[in-house]
Parts: sequence; structure tokens; C-alpha cells
Amino acid sequence: VDDVVGRIVKKLRSRGLAGNTVIIFTSDNGFLLGEHGLAGKWLMYEESIRLPLIIYDPRLPARLRGRRAAQMVLNIDIAPTILELAGLEVPDVMQGHSLRPILLGRPVRWRDAFFYEHLFRHRYIPRCEGVRTARYKYVRYLDTSPLYEQLFDLKADPGELHNLASSRSHASLLRQMRQRWQAMRDACR
Repeated sequence: VDDVVGRIVKKLRSRGLAGNTVIIFTSDNGFLLGEHGLAGKWLMYEESIRLPLIIYDPRLPARLRGRRAAQMVLNIDIAPTILELAGLEVPDVMQGHSLRPILLGRPVRWRDAFFYEHLFRHRYIPRCEGVRTARYKYVRYLDTSPLYEQLFDLKADPGELHNLASSRSHASLLRQMRQRWQAMRDACR
């Protein structure tokens, strides 16, 4: 990847375009390679849902480059970002939000959670939905009887090894996350 990006940058420089070309590096979602005893990219574990995102904008002042933003960014934010960086209007029908204010270091109201769904019917992969906040994750498997849920405290348990859904001390949090899931699910339908 380094070599290919290096060749692209070299070509941009040779054509006099490097100072006005934004480079965005990202990829498909992650992939479970034995984590949690699973393989694939279907479930809501961090290894499966996270992806890299690097945005290099040579027009930004040096003090704004090389920063790591804390906001939760989704792939639906990439198209609005590209449009705004190109000086075009972002259509209201787009679900995502431009990352330009974040790139510019401006304070911005941003999402504090996102809704996840995997609804593809497969013989061995369960359908699921969930909500991810900065600290917690709630996952609900749709085809299990009885209902199977997962609740993780990502701060205390970043490896998602301890399911708190059946913990009495987390019953209130589980109810809150269920309500958040229901509200976000309803908003999608």
C-alpha cells in the first residue's frame, strides 16, 4: 500500500496536482480471522465493523494535519465529505455527514451512536442488529429462540469477551440500550 500510494503522490507531484488533491484511504469492513472463534465479516464484533480511514488534504494548514479525531465516522460519511471537499452541495437525501468540519478542527455536533444491521439470510450466519456507542455495544440476534443478546462495555472490555446482557448489575443499561436500538431501528424503517 505504501508503495502504491507513494507512486500516486509522485505522479500527482509530477503533474502539478499534489497541492490540490485530497487523498482518502479506506477499505472494506474488517474481517474476523479466528477472533471470538469466528471467521468472516458478518457480525458486530469490533474486528469486523471497524475500518481504517485516513484523509490527507494538502490545503489544510500544517497544524491541522496528522491529528486523530475521536468522532464515530461511518462509511456513509465518505460521499458527503468528497462532495463538500470538491466544493459541491451535499444532497439532503444523503444519510452521512461531511467530515470537513472535523478536518478543519471546528467544534461540531456529531453522532454519539450508530445502528448496525446484518439482515442477509444465510444458513450458518445469524441475522443481527445492534447499537454501538462510544462506550457500549448492544447486539440482538434476530433468529434465535429464546432471544440472544450481547452487551459489552468497550472501555472495560475492549476485546468483547464478557457479555453483560445477563448481569443483574447491568439490567438498567441493557434496558436503555434496547430502547436505543428500538428507536434507531424504527427510524430506519
